[in-house]
Amino acid sequence: MPARRPVVMPPRDLEGAIAATSELCGHPLSPSAVALLAKDLEKLDRSSVLKALARCRMELHGSLNIGEILVRIDDGRPDADEAWAMLPATEANSVVWTDEMAQSWVKVQPLLQKGELVLARRLFEESYTHAVLIARCKREKVVWTPSLGSDPQEREMVLQDALEKERLPVSYVKELLPYRSLSTHSSHLLAQIRLKKIP
Repeated sequence: MPARRPVVMPPRDLEGAIAATSELCGHPLSPSAVALLAKDLEKLDRSSVLKALARCRMELHGSLNIGEILVRIDDGRPDADEAWAMLPATEANSVVWTDEMAQSWVKVQPLLQKGELVLARRLFEESYTHAVLIARCKREKVVWTPSLGSDPQEREMVLQDALEKERLPVSYVKELLPYRSLSTHSSHLLAQIRLKKIP
């Protein structure tokens, strides 16, 4: 089946949604600012942009800008809090994470090794949010990659979760989890997902 194409919002409709949102946030934008912002957003998926604007209306207590909208776009990437919670605590832990999560985790490793968790989290959230904004501006698709630790049971649980959320293909997970090591639940899950893929 061909890939689903994003629904592009007509510029005038998008401008109206942006203008209304900026007004409701208490900082109305000028017509020229609205037009520029609409131009930056017009090629993104309409549903995702509208949902992001709705979140801005509920959450934002300041000026509407491209960053505030893009950070609320749902493109499959977890938000900063969820991303932090997913990070591996030790080498024994496994994770299936995005490129942006992996890059930001590397930056905070020295702080984590020193036990400075509060500072590490703050730096991670800043780095991760910036990386996600850049990826969304470039319209890069989310890429999930496993980083497997030494604990075999947790490894299976993490990969099983990634399968259920369709973050990794079945064939790839089967290579990472030899048939003999699979739990009954994972075996059934692989079989069910494989059947769903059969046209």
